[in-house]
Amino acid sequence: MLKWLLFDLNSFFASCEQQEDPSLRGKPVAVVPMLTDSTSVIAASIQAKIFGIKTGTRVGDAKKMCPGLILRSGNHRIYTQYHHKILAAVEEILPIKKVLSIDEVACELIGRERILENATVIAQRMKDHVRKVVGSEIKSSVGIGPNILIAKMASDMQKPDGLIIIPKDLIRTKMGHLPIEAIPGVGRQMKIKLNAKGYKIVSDLMNVPEHELRKHWGSIWGLRVAKELQGEDMMFRESSPQNSFSHEHVLPPEYRTLEKSFQIMIKLLLKAATRARREKLKAGGLGMSIRFTDRSRFENEISFLETDDTQFFMAQLRKLWQPLFASAAQERPMKVGIVLTDLTDGPDQLSFFDSPKAAQRNEAMDIINDRFGANTLFIASTKEVLNTAKTRISFSHVPSLNDEFDAGD
Repeated sequence: MLKWLLFDLNSFFASCEQQEDPSLRGKPVAVVPMLTDSTSVIAASIQAKIFGIKTGTRVGDAKKMCPGLILRSGNHRIYTQYHHKILAAVEEILPIKKVLSIDEVACELIGRERILENATVIAQRMKDHVRKVVGSEIKSSVGIGPNILIAKMASDMQKPDGLIIIPKDLIRTKMGHLPIEAIPGVGRQMKIKLNAKGYKIVSDLMNVPEHELRKHWGSIWGLRVAKELQGEDMMFRESSPQNSFSHEHVLPPEYRTLEKSFQIMIKLLLKAATRARREKLKAGGLGMSIRFTDRSRFENEISFLETDDTQFFMAQLRKLWQPLFASAAQERPMKVGIVLTDLTDGPDQLSFFDSPKAAQRNEAMDIINDRFGANTLFIASTKEVLNTAKTRISFSHVPSLNDEFDAGD
């Protein structure tokens, strides 16, 4: 039985660039965080992938692989705008059950939509409609199957511009030969571990005793994957609340001092605190990291009672940072990062560290910045770094259209 449709956008960031700039169409394009050879490719266009360029390829290597490669600095506001346009277009064909990432959504098929012929027509209509409404360069691959895992794997089997349908009774025939890493969530380390146990292709995981799966995977996730590979729909669940919010930033040369890097770290902390309050979460821990040009690192963390107060977070960050001024005064920082951890649903009552005045201040700042734009109100100590460390999109996190993006995005 068919139940889930997975709509997966092909080379999404690069396709947005090609849609915006007709001169890029049909050409190899790589989206990068900044225009230097030392960074890595965020996304490659369909034409660039022909040369072997993919997400994570070093820019210097990518230029050698494709001398005609065109680089574009990430235009994250545009990607977010396209994301929301695409969601609206998809919903005109089928209701979206879950937004899985910036470039993937899942739709549940019901009634006669689950009939093979009808599902095929719906999928093709969705692909065509998105290209017609959003843009001709916005290509997609659609996978349809009895559960989300199979639908996702099906969408990966034919790129670009694919449409693959895998009924439950054809899973082993159509997917059994695929390498184990074709299963979403099986990374390099998990592949090595499973290969060592004799699991090398997808069919190796079918019909494995439950106790063996628990032993080799170390969690019930492996058991769930195995059942889904057999076609079971393990009751699609909303993802559990996120347990951390993290932000990091590679410092431009002019910001590679301890003072400036600390200012940028405060700015990253403000972004994380705003995200937490937007999702009505409080944090019980804070971590920070800094990497220097000589590749050495400094990391520190602290725990506390749950709060969402920006001023409190800033005070804790200063404590974490203090050892650096004595031990690394001569070092040149290259990359900084912060993480709010131990996130919990924010209770209505104030915690020990919260105060009514702090809550009112945070709420007022969030409302004004949402209404009038990021940095309408800002912390004074971040004034000199307002034009850096702006919002970047990861594939798993879709920012709000009200977030701060790079100038010109």
